[in-house]
Formats: sequence, structure tokens, C-alpha cells
Amino acid sequence: MSCIRHCHVSAGWVWVLAVAVVSVVWTPAADAARVENFSFVHVSDLHISPWPAGTPSPFAGDRSTAGLAWIAEQLGTPQELKPLNLTAPKPAFVVATGDITEFGAIADTWKNVEKSFNVLNLPVYYTPGNHDNTWTSMLSIMHKLHGGDHYAFEQFGCRFIGIETATPQEPVPSIDQRTITWLANDLAKVPKDMPVFIFCHHPLSSGEFAQPHEPVRLLETIREHNVVLHMMGHGHGVSSEKWGTLDSVMGGSTFGPNTGYSIISVIDGTLRVVYRFKNEERPMQVVLEKPIAKRATPGLEVVRPRDGMTIVGRGVSIEARATGGRPAALSVSLDNDKEKTVALRAGSASAYRGEVPTAGLVPGMHFVRLTGECDQMKLDRVASFSYLPADAPVRPVRTVLSAGCKAQPIVVDGGCLVASTDGQITRLVAGTADNLQAKTLIDVGAAILHAPALADGILYFGSADRYVYAVALDGSTMWKRQVNGSAFGTPALDPKCLYVGDLEGYVHALDRQTGEPKWSVRHATFSIEQPLLLHDGVLYFGAWDAQVYAINAADGSLRWKAGAPSGFSDAKKRNRYYGAADCAGLVVGDRLFFCDRGYQLGSYSLDGKYLGDIAAGVAAIGLTEDGQGFYARGLSKGLTRYDAQGNAVWSQPVSLGRFPLAPVEVNGKVFVCSNHGRVTAHDAADGRLLWEYAATPDLPVMAQVAVTAEGSAIVAGMDGSVTWLSPR
Repeated sequence: MSCIRHCHVSAGWVWVLAVAVVSVVWTPAADAARVENFSFVHVSDLHISPWPAGTPSPFAGDRSTAGLAWIAEQLGTPQELKPLNLTAPKPAFVVATGDITEFGAIADTWKNVEKSFNVLNLPVYYTPGNHDNTWTSMLSIMHKLHGGDHYAFEQFGCRFIGIETATPQEPVPSIDQRTITWLANDLAKVPKDMPVFIFCHHPLSSGEFAQPHEPVRLLETIREHNVVLHMMGHGHGVSSEKWGTLDSVMGGSTFGPNTGYSIISVIDGTLRVVYRFKNEERPMQVVLEKPIAKRATPGLEVVRPRDGMTIVGRGVSIEARATGGRPAALSVSLDNDKEKTVALRAGSASAYRGEVPTAGLVPGMHFVRLTGECDQMKLDRVASFSYLPADAPVRPVRTVLSAGCKAQPIVVDGGCLVASTDGQITRLVAGTADNLQAKTLIDVGAAILHAPALADGILYFGSADRYVYAVALDGSTMWKRQVNGSAFGTPALDPKCLYVGDLEGYVHALDRQTGEPKWSVRHATFSIEQPLLLHDGVLYFGAWDAQVYAINAADGSLRWKAGAPSGFSDAKKRNRYYGAADCAGLVVGDRLFFCDRGYQLGSYSLDGKYLGDIAAGVAAIGLTEDGQGFYARGLSKGLTRYDAQGNAVWSQPVSLGRFPLAPVEVNGKVFVCSNHGRVTAHDAADGRLLWEYAATPDLPVMAQVAVTAEGSAIVAGMDGSVTWLSPR
């Protein structure tokens, strides 16, 4: 944790200074000579079919079975690289870069994954893809196989690092602060000239990331090391791309037109990536060929603003330094905005200068991006800063934890509790006016993705380790109970029991005092991710089998089930892609409301009859403070208030996005945060905008806003930031 408010600058323009040092040299190849000749196989995007409990195994007809069997036949001998007239050593292991499964490792699915890979007769190193982590999660499997979803190993004088870019329980990728922290710590143990191979699922160029800030943060973490290759999947293609000095290759697929595998070899200090297609009419494709010796490369260093610097006034002064060469040109932008991008002028002493106007900048976190080209390499650096003019509507206090947050912060006396993706719950207490004091309450070692439930001084929550916990506010564990699958949703509570769903489709009732099971049932045929809604002795929830359920809290017996809203108007959407599974439903009066991943909002009677569609393009819903209506977070329609019958009261066209984060009303004000960290407060009566603030520098926020009784908003981001916004 580090406080991000440092110093104050006042100016009318953004001034940029870049100093270039001309010296491009190659380091000796001594380290490359210590690397043994070797090869390994890269496969990707298998999409092995699910095998839910109680259903026949789909193994024999799985689309990847034949492709893997063919690959197995090829791997028992040295690999002929025909386009290069070379023979690579027999492959030593396999790297599989995600989308191992089509809908996640539900029930017995992983048995078929292992059966499929066993034919290769080689060690396999996995990393999850979005298909593995959206409908269920590979977190517990990764811990069992590799000790975690980030891991490393060494062979042949090289280091191999697997990282996770597939956000748990979210199809949109992210580069969690947990990833940045872990990767920096791991690389600190590695000699800077040792060849490093990194693998994950998503291309860093993917528009699904918060571009460019999110992937550039990763590149800055690795830039001093000899990362010779980044292996990726996701696109099912056979290609390479280069970002700065980083070479990336895509690993095709084990089915479809690009069925095949990559042979990645190092022979006499040269790295080669060759893709072999199953279709013999398609020749082997040389994807990449390069030396592995570390090269001194040009770079950019942003001297000012320091990350997190606070700017007071109308502008910010920026200094940057180019190293390892003189760029042909440099440009700077604010928030990657083309309208706020200028070319820098070369000055004396190899300096570059320029100005970028800051008019119209919203208070909050922003970033500058410097780009250029030197020695045929693209240069790309970012630095964030806080813009806080004198008339800012809120007073921010910000800190950064070692991991990102998907769980809504919990307001407690004198501060808040934040659960993070590394399994820690941290207590944050306001210290001085400029910082939050952090203390770890508990570390369970496995991801917590939803807010704990707090009652009578006890926190109740589940995690990726398949346990449900009861923890006192002093950090002592009252009890923990293992359940069938990872349990992520906030538990529902009554005076005697807690109720929680898991990723194997079970719902559990546990005694609040002891954790002893009262009952455990499975009505859903796929995972339950969301918090359960408890209303008048009935539990309501959606699952990733595209069904909405109502069960009795007394014994778990089924009252009714019905399809998710999208399936009633479009029969093609009656499947798990469009389940009402990641945003909890709510009851207003005599109606139950749900939105699904077809982004359709609909209502049901409490006895299960579908009453009809209400609105399209809705990502999340949350109750009004009086419980007599609700708010909808829209994809393009912004924020809308509805009455108890589902009639729109008002709508505000604020840009929000698709994350399932419900608006929150406290004391007549409604708070909501966009996908990229823009917090807005609205008048509950008419929706008018009261204030806005950028809690992150265009980095993803996947946690619901928390609000104190005094009207302060607390925002936790995937970049590890926690921002406390107090009204002035």
C-alpha cells in the first residue's frame, strides 16, 4: 500500500520535456550460450465441451479430441522445421494459453481435459481464458495444479511465467494489480539477462483491455528484463505482433481451419516459432525468428509527473527522458485523447518540449502517454496523476493495495473493509487528511470476489478455495466450512442461517453460529455466481444454465424455475451465454426483477410467471433507498429510475458500461461508477448530475460503489486503488 497524494503543481498548460541519450549497444551473448537447445509446444483455444453432473460424457464427440490426438502422434520425435531446414529437439512440455474449456470446468469437465491432454504424454502448463473463467472459474484448479493462477518455472536456463488475464467471473480481460505485484516480485528474483517466456490468454493489443494504460502497465513491469517471447491465444489465429520490444505470438486452435500447434525452439541462441497445421495442404508457417541474447534497447522515462502526483490548478508540468537512443519523433497525449495529442519539439541538449491544454478535464485520476519510435522500435510509456482544481466537488483520499478488488467495500465505524482478489480483507481507516491507514484483517489465500455480509460484528463470505468463512472484526476466524465449489456471492442472512450458492450449482444453508450444514441442494445444472436474494422465506437466484430459481429457505425445496428474460423474446438466447447469473435480482412490491447477459431487463410474479420485458441494454439493477422502486445501469441509456411496476421515472444519459454493478442510493443521492472509473452522483428525485470524479486513470472498476451515511463514496479498482471521496 502506498499513498498517492504527493505534491501540488499549478500551471495553465501541460509542459513536456524529453531528454535523449544516444547510445545503442548489444550486450554480450554469453548468457545465450548458457541456454540449452530445447523445444516445447504451444497450443491454445481448445474449447473442450462441458460435462455437467448427471449428463453423459461428451468426450468422444468433442471437437478438440481429434486435433489433440493428431498432435500427440507428432510429438514423440524431434520436430522437423521444414521451412528452415532445421530439426528441433523433441518437445519437453506443452504450454496451453487458455480457453481450455468452452464453459469452464463444471463438475466432471476437467476429467475430460486431463484425458484429452494425457495422450500428449508431456507436462502441461495451463493459463485460463475467458471461456474458463466466465461461467465458472479455474482458480481452484490452478491452485491445485500450479500453486496459483500466476506461477513460474525454470528449464534449460530460461524462466517461464504464466499469468492470468482472464478476469474471474467476468468475460472482459483485465491486468489486476495482483498480477503486476506478483510479476514484479517474481522478476526481482531473475537475472536481468536470463531469457524469459511469458504466457497468458489475451493479446495485449486487444481492445477489450483498457487501452493503452492497462497493457502498458504490464510492459513497464517487464521492460528491464530479457523477455524474449509472449505467448497468447484468444483469436484462434496464427500470427505475431510487436509492442515496443515485446514479441508476441498467437497459438492457433485445436479445431477449425487453423487446427495445429506451434513448435517453439531455441537452437544455438536463436528462438524460432513455427506453426504446423493439421491440414497437410497448408505448409508450416514461420511466425518468428530472433536471437535470445539481451539487447540494450531505447526507452522512455517519465520524470514528472510521478505516478499519483496531485495537480492543483489548471495544468500539469511534465518531464520525460529518452534512454538508449534519440527518437525520430515524440508525441504526448492526455488520456490517449487524439484531440489532446501534440508532437514534441526538439530543443537544446537533446531535449523535447511541448504543451498540452487541460481545459475541460474532469477532476480525478488521469494519465499522460508518451509515444515515439527509435531504432525501429516503438516507445510507449504512461504516468498517472490526480487533477484536483480548487473547485473540485469532492475531497479525495486514495491508497493502492497489492491486489485489485471486485468486491464492494464495506462501511464500518471509522473506515471501511475491502476484500481483494488475493484473498485479503483490509481495514482502511482515515489517518491524516491525505492518507488511509491500512491493516490486513485476514488473508485466506484465495480470491474473494463479492463483499462479505456483515451482521452482529461477524463477516460471512466465500472464496475461491471452496470454503465459506465467518470472521470477527478483530480478524479471528469463528469457523470455516468447505462446500462443493468456489463460493463467490455475498451470503444472504436470516437470524439463524446464511445461504450461499457455489460454482457447482449448489445452494447451501449453514448455521450462522457454527457453520454446520442445515441443508445443501442442487437444482441448477450450472454454476451460481451471484448473491442470493432472500425475501419472505424464499431464495431467488439466477444461474448460468439460463434459468431463474425460487427455492424455500427452510429446506431448499424448489418452488419454481423459469427462463432468463432474453429467452422469452428470442428463442436463440435460451442458453447459458445469456443467463441471468452475474447480477442479483430484486423484489419490489409483488414483482421480481432480473436482468441477464442478453442485457434484457424483465419482471416475474413471485410465483414464477414471466410478466414481460421492461428494457433492453441493462447491465445491473439496484433498489431505491425506500425499496419502492429501483435503478438500472444501462449500456447506452445510462442511469434510469423505475417505479414498482417497471415504469421509467427518469433517465440520465451518463456513460457507464456493461459491468454488473448496481447503482446505490443513500440520503437521496444515487452513486454509480463506469467501467473505467468515472464516479457520478445524481439527485434521486430527477437524476440530475451533482458531481463526477475519475477514480482511476481509465482503468477498470469492477466493484460496486460503497457509500457512507455522510454521503462519502468509496471506490475500489482492479488497479488496487481505493478512493474515498468526501463531499466538500
